[in-house]
Amino acid sequence: MKAVVVGIALTLLAAHTHAKLEPIADEELSQYTGQAFLQIDNNNVGNMDFTRFTFGMDVETLLTSDLVELGRYERSGEPAGSSDIRINDFALGSINADGSINPFKIRDPFVELAYETVGSGANAQENLVGVRLGFGEAFGKLTGNIEYLTGNIEVEIYGKGSYLASQMSCSWWDLVCAGAKGLVGGTWANDDFSAQAVLINPSNGEPDGIRATHVGMQDGQTLSIPNGSGFTNFLLGIFSSSNCELLNVQTCFPLSIYRTLDIGNRDTGAPAQGMFMSFQTKTVTWYDGGNGTNATQGAFMNIPNGGIRTSFQEAFDGTERVRTKFLDPYYD
Repeated sequence: MKAVVVGIALTLLAAHTHAKLEPIADEELSQYTGQAFLQIDNNNVGNMDFTRFTFGMDVETLLTSDLVELGRYERSGEPAGSSDIRINDFALGSINADGSINPFKIRDPFVELAYETVGSGANAQENLVGVRLGFGEAFGKLTGNIEYLTGNIEVEIYGKGSYLASQMSCSWWDLVCAGAKGLVGGTWANDDFSAQAVLINPSNGEPDGIRATHVGMQDGQTLSIPNGSGFTNFLLGIFSSSNCELLNVQTCFPLSIYRTLDIGNRDTGAPAQGMFMSFQTKTVTWYDGGNGTNATQGAFMNIPNGGIRTSFQEAFDGTERVRTKFLDPYYD
């Protein structure tokens, strides 16, 4: 990767005024620190060239839109009239109970262009095939009624065994389920469980990141106790999600019930890294810190692992919409 840092300086001179430039000694220069406002990075992978414009700034915003709709066109295998991304009453940030703004925080936003080299030699030319808007770091509340979502969203679900057991409904003759419920709600009642969820097809439990309407545990995904012993997690590994169900517990949920999502870890305050939205005419692999994300043709949203963390109760019941406007019809 070749990086070029561009610094822009503006000098305003009044009429008939002359300024003499004086060199700064190394000792004095060491007392100053700064960051370029704009950084331009060029990268080449195979026949793809990438140019990224990173703005060295911290942004705090409250942004609302009645509708965010990207990529509305007929797509094979998808419902007629659907879109790659469609979110009603979209917002970043929220309004607190006292009327103060709880902003959505962004660090080092960037715009990146992807070019594909076609041909060779004197006939070679570069065609623009992708554009993305990304955030070096993001933290805050994303609100909206999500109808369709294309992209990559990885959700960490956590909670106590006692609550998980309360959601398990076992028939009296299902001894396996009853035994598992006894362990989860008894021996492991106070243990913290964890599960991973992705955009999914609710009819078969397979990952589906194209115009998804549901999120959940994919087939074969198991629960775990991060701080548990190897033997404990071995036992848990015997039970896995199948067709959106694990031990008679639903493991796939409609996106529409999650009216507000926390981007970043609200418990620790750690921001999400690698969040972006892009549009490409063909599948493009976007790179962040050496890791690649395959973005499919059309509009695409990426919220990587750790970007969303929610409780079991929120996973089962959904999340309420927070106030996003001073005059908000959802509250007034």
